[in-house]
Amino acid sequence: GGSFVALNITSNLTLRYSHRMAFRTALRAINDHGSVKAKVIVRTLSPMSHFEGGSWDKGGDCRRTQPYRSNETTMGDLDLDFYTGQVEEFREAEKAAAVAGVDMVLMDTTGAMLLRPDGHPSRYGHWPEEKRVLSNDCIHWCLPGPVDAWNDMLLQIMSD
Repeated sequence: GGSFVALNITSNLTLRYSHRMAFRTALRAINDHGSVKAKVIVRTLSPMSHFEGGSWDKGGDCRRTQPYRSNETTMGDLDLDFYTGQVEEFREAEKAAAVAGVDMVLMDTTGAMLLRPDGHPSRYGHWPEEKRVLSNDCIHWCLPGPVDAWNDMLLQIMSD
């Protein structure tokens, strides 16, 4: 099942609940492993709310070529719920990790990426002469800038 695949056995589970439980399960598995000798880096979500003029399947696009200013955007409801769930679950797992001797670190990219709608390929990920209808890609990060910031954050965390 999934967001667009209806199964009677999962009809009572919400997307928010499922996301939180998947995150909790993954973090518990790391802590329950018992012999993690590496630094565990957990990255928060990338906002999905950069679509303008409609959702991804209703003609929305993300053609911005400049970052937002901090007062120009806010996180959408689903993004905010997912992010809050991730951070809450991480904080609980972080406590268990400390007891288990696991070095667990949060790489919180969400706020920075919220301000970077200019990092998506949008419609430019397709050949202009393609004769098919494709969704504009405002989810993946392919253009220089935002992913470079992730690399900088990752390098800093790894060097600590």
